[in-house]
Amino acid sequence: MSLRQRFAQLAAASAISQALPMAMAPLLTRTFGAEVLGQWAWFAAIVASLAVVANARYEYAIPLPRRRGEAGLLLALSLALALAATGVTALLAWGLAALPGGALSGRWAQVGWLQDYALPLALAVGLLGLQQGLALWNNRHGRFAAIAQARVGQQVVMALAQLAAVAAGWLTAAALVGAQLLSLLLPPLWLWWRGQALRLRVARTAVAARRRWRRVRSLAWRYRQFPLVNSPHAFVNGLQEAIALSLIAAYAGLAAAGWYAVMVRLVKAPATLVGGALSEALLSRLAEDWREGRSLQPTLARAMRGLLLPAIGGAVLLALVGPTLFGWALGADWAPAGEYARWMAPYVAAHFVCAPLTVAPMVTQRQTGALAFSLVGNALYALALAAMLASGRPVTEALGAVSIVMPLYFAAYLAWLYRGAVPPAVVRT
Repeated sequence: MSLRQRFAQLAAASAISQALPMAMAPLLTRTFGAEVLGQWAWFAAIVASLAVVANARYEYAIPLPRRRGEAGLLLALSLALALAATGVTALLAWGLAALPGGALSGRWAQVGWLQDYALPLALAVGLLGLQQGLALWNNRHGRFAAIAQARVGQQVVMALAQLAAVAAGWLTAAALVGAQLLSLLLPPLWLWWRGQALRLRVARTAVAARRRWRRVRSLAWRYRQFPLVNSPHAFVNGLQEAIALSLIAAYAGLAAAGWYAVMVRLVKAPATLVGGALSEALLSRLAEDWREGRSLQPTLARAMRGLLLPAIGGAVLLALVGPTLFGWALGADWAPAGEYARWMAPYVAAHFVCAPLTVAPMVTQRQTGALAFSLVGNALYALALAAMLASGRPVTEALGAVSIVMPLYFAAYLAWLYRGAVPPAVVRT
């Protein structure tokens, strides 16, 4: 299957899975209100930042080995780590719940409601970890249809659960958290049932068990860059939205956090749609080219050129009609979210181009450099936001500062990515 066919299959599913939340957004914004949606967004951001490292990123090593048996052992390692992450998350969340009442005070008292969500948080992290491992297993074997079906099914279940909550009058953050948990049950079950077959072999003797354990340890060491370098990289990236929401809620209130959360979700939907599908299609293609000793620069250059025009078009649209568009689509109370989008337009465009290409360092084994870039980029984002908010500036101006700093960062990152996309054998030649 060509890169274009892989991308088309995943993009079609991503389009549907993105269209459903966008179609639900006007109902949710008119029914739940900005503060409730801000609370739910906070929960979802924390889940995402923890789930991204639930497998220690070993799932992204699954497409790399030549032998199917080694890939299967990496899958087993990834799923075991996801289950372990569930328990660790529960312990951490219950530790938060055990804090004395005055531990969260002042501006940060608003995060106290998360203390009631220890178990849902742990379950969500574990389910996402299982989904991630099984999705990359199916990616290796070209089972893109199963991946696409799981994603669409997840969003269908969430939409139906949200509609049920509205119909029942359960207009709380807990109802939205419950709907999210229900939707996360489907993908791992679907990928297990409809995806690439798994051969579960139980070691019959202690000698066989020790031999298998040695092979797992050997693979874990071979791909140690994933937990040691890529995991911190992914965690820092995932933490960005949680930090941003925390800062905005602390300095501007939960309603502002709700406006920001919905705005980010909607304006990044095209990047999620295109970027998610393209990055998964790119991963298997880039891994294949790298194994064969071919330069990745032509593929990366084509991807950049294809992403640039829609990125610029989207940014111009947000800058011109952002407040009007959001007020019309989500309700008059949500015009501030459109104003946020207007100030974020340059950042959104730069992120749209850069996000799908971040899988390249996994293939080229440049994850240490990617981690350094990630730390710098996320620090710039958080510091620009925090400095403006702490000085008493409005959220719009804080987001404007982000839009000045971050495009320059993304340009430097893409240049570094492109220069390192040539295998050592090709460089020597």
